[in-house]
Amino acid sequence: EVNTSIGCSGYKIDIAVVNRNKPSQYILGILCDGNNYYATKTAKDREIIQQDVLRLLGWTVHKVWSTDWWEDHERVIEDILTAIKNAEANEGKEISKNVHEIMSPEPEKSEPVVLNNSSYREASKVTENHLSVNQYNICNLEIVLSSSSNDFLDFANTSKIKNQINQVLEIEAPIKKNLLAKRVLAAWGISKLGSRIKAHFEMLLSQMEIKQTDKSEDVIFWNNTLNSENYEGYRVATINGQKRDAEDIPADEIANGVKEILGNQISLPTEDLIRESSKLFGFARTGTQVELAMKKGIETALKKSFIKEKDGRVLINDL
Repeated sequence: EVNTSIGCSGYKIDIAVVNRNKPSQYILGILCDGNNYYATKTAKDREIIQQDVLRLLGWTVHKVWSTDWWEDHERVIEDILTAIKNAEANEGKEISKNVHEIMSPEPEKSEPVVLNNSSYREASKVTENHLSVNQYNICNLEIVLSSSSNDFLDFANTSKIKNQINQVLEIEAPIKKNLLAKRVLAAWGISKLGSRIKAHFEMLLSQMEIKQTDKSEDVIFWNNTLNSENYEGYRVATINGQKRDAEDIPADEIANGVKEILGNQISLPTEDLIRESSKLFGFARTGTQVELAMKKGIETALKKSFIKEKDGRVLINDL
């Protein structure tokens, strides 16, 4: 049993094979060199990034080329059936294997790892000099077999969505509301947070007892083991597909990173501190959004009395 053109976003999986043992899930995603393939701008996006993202979301992927189908479609079908059998045999193993391989890349001499056009230091190099840093990991929710975004609004799926929210919080808290919504909606194949979807999601959040801090327009959610008063760590992405946008990093995390930078540097001018903080979180360039996020983190560090300003410089507060 298969479904075609799966996903509510602009990018769709051409053919999705239903898991015979779990009809609410897919066992295999088949990608073809059709409209989706040729609409992608670069070869890297087509052959690497899209497939890596799909695998991180839990998909087992199989490619089919139109020329192979044209020349010998029976062999192509045999290959697909073999891929299905392999996916069934590796069910519950393949996803964890793929994630482990991505999270534990072989070190490449002393060169920096380059991801998403930004320069990253390897995880070992980051933790070597920064004791409070942790690896940032994404919660990979199971893909929901959904025909349209209306399924997300269905009352019957309320408990499922709440469970997904808790799963994301368990792994990614502290997390901003917009990123939390993005993680959950991705499992439903929804790429845009429209007014109806947003209202429904916020209604479900209001029904749950989740710790949160409200920083003007930025609402941050915490899980049962964390809270803003005693949170001292920060997280840095060092593997492909895990990096957060600057505006998605909670100011509390940036504040903790700022505190550690100044603990090593003693004092810095504000502009240099912004630059160093940006590098710490994996941004090689300080664009508008990155600079704004770092400034919010510095402001939070000042409010928490981690740091202080003196003579045009920012330094660690020894109180």
